Amino acid sequence: MGFDIKKYCHISDAVSIKGESHTKFNHGGLNIFYIEKGGCDADCHGTNLSVSEDEILVCDGNVELDVSAGGSIVGFNINGIIAERYCKDIETAFVTDSIFAPYLPRQIKQVADNYDSLSEIYLSNTAFEVINTLSHGEKKAVIGSRVVVSAIKMIKANYMEMFGVEEMALRLDISKSHLVREFFKHTGTTPGKYLVSVRIDAVKYLLTNTSLSLTEIAMQTGFSGDNYLCKAFKKATGETPMSYRQRVVASQYLPNQLTLQIEPELYIDSEVKK
Repeated sequence: MGFDIKKYCHISDAVSIKGESHTKFNHGGLNIFYIEKGGCDADCHGTNLSVSEDEILVCDGNVELDVSAGGSIVGFNINGIIAERYCKDIETAFVTDSIFAPYLPRQIKQVADNYDSLSEIYLSNTAFEVINTLSHGEKKAVIGSRVVVSAIKMIKANYMEMFGVEEMALRLDISKSHLVREFFKHTGTTPGKYLVSVRIDAVKYLLTNTSLSLTEIAMQTGFSGDNYLCKAFKKATGETPMSYRQRVVASQYLPNQLTLQIEPELYIDSEVKK
C-alpha cells in the first residue's frame, strides 16, 4: 500500500484574476492569494480585509474578492490533513508581506500560471513548502521606518551585486549601526541575513528553471563562489543545491513533457519500407 501525499497536502485549484472584478473562490481548506498589482477587498467569513500590492492574503474556506481596476491577483487552494490543521490553528484570515517570504510570490505565480501542466507530486510538495513558509513567517508586516523600506527595496533590486551592510548603509547615507538597529527592530532580522535569504530564493528559482551551473548561479545571485553558495544554501534549507534541484525538477515532469528516444524506422509503414 503506497503513501498518498495528496491526502495530507495538495494544491487542488488555482486562479489568475486580472482587471476589476468580483470573484468568489469557493473551496474548503486553505486559500492563498498574491496581489501582483493594484489591490483588493476581501470578505472571508465576514472578516473584511483590504489587501495592497505585493501583499499575500491567507484565509480558509470560501472567500469573495473585489479586485481594483488594473489589479492582478494569482492564487491557489490547498487541501488535505496538514492544510486543515493549519487552518484550525490560524483561526482567521490574515495578510502578510512578501518581505518575510521573498520566494513565496514567485511560487504562487508559478503554480497559478502553469497549474494544468504540473505533476501531482510537484503540487503536493509545493503545498507543503508554502505552509511551512507561512508557519515560520509573520502576519501583517507593518514597516514604519523609511530607512528599512528603502533598505529592503535596495536589497531586492541589487541582491545580485556583492555588497555588504557597510555599503548598504553608505548608499542610504546612514551609519551601519543605525541601519542594523532599525532593520532588526522592524523585521526581526539583520539586513545581512535578509540579503542572504533573498539570494537563496533567487538561487532556488535558477536551480529549478534553468540548467545553469552552480558557478554561474553564484555569479548571478551575488555569492562569491559556488562553495560559499553551497554552504549558505545548506544552512538555510538543510539540503545541497543539487539535491534541491533534483528533488524539485524531478517532481515537475509529466509523461507528455518527456522527450522520447525512439527509432523513426519503427514508425514507418511496412508497405512504405518495401
